[in-house]
Amino acid sequence: MRKGKLVQDAFGPCIEGPADSILIEAWEAATPAQMTKLARKALSIDLNALDAYNILGIHAPTLAEKIALFREATLIGEELFAPLMDDDEMAWWGFMGTRPWMRAQNNLGLALLEAQDLEGATSVFKFLLALNENDNQGIRYLLLKVCAETGNYDDCRILFGIYPDDSSIEFPATKLLIELSKPKPSKKLTSLLAEIDASNPHLLGALKKAAKSGKWPVPSRADYVTYASKQQANGYLAEFKGAWMRKPKILENFLAIPEIQTL
Repeated sequence: MRKGKLVQDAFGPCIEGPADSILIEAWEAATPAQMTKLARKALSIDLNALDAYNILGIHAPTLAEKIALFREATLIGEELFAPLMDDDEMAWWGFMGTRPWMRAQNNLGLALLEAQDLEGATSVFKFLLALNENDNQGIRYLLLKVCAETGNYDDCRILFGIYPDDSSIEFPATKLLIELSKPKPSKKLTSLLAEIDASNPHLLGALKKAAKSGKWPVPSRADYVTYASKQQANGYLAEFKGAWMRKPKILENFLAIPEIQTL
């Protein structure tokens, strides 16, 4: 039965249900098998237990099952949180009780990316950013990747405008990519190269190496990446490889830059 319901507790809005204590135990379980067993137990008590879908989706054996579980949690959350959707002052990530739903959306977007459903992933990521422009989940980098890979540079520029002070390597590097996609790149190249070098001094050299050899870094499974490190540079190239290789002219223009030729 669907027993979880929207309530206002001392910490703000949340979905309160009879399986909450079981879900806490599930997240703290020592093995995936124990986690999934407890998640199934939670669902047997309450089909509105959002984090049960998250746990089962994370450990699902197939991508199709992951997508189905995360989508179910997303749809349930949309229904339960519907009374708050028109509240412009609602700080969605500011309340612990909303996070199971936002986690489910993030998980769904990532699963859709893995399934190459870029349109579906874009829709999910845009919705999450609309809920939480402060972007505690780092959604803007995922959306930037999809938009750059599909050539949707207008949406990339929108992200640059929303987050003008973002100092991550993804933003200046993708600005350079967009500039290089033009028939005749402008004089902005020098300032963009300097901005990239200030953010990560390893990226331009790593990009030149990948562009010339055709051998690109692979995604890292590391839980922590040091800022401005070689690992961070390789991580960007692994994630944004499709965007850089979208048009041969982009890499040709990059390698033709005098500063890159002498690098």
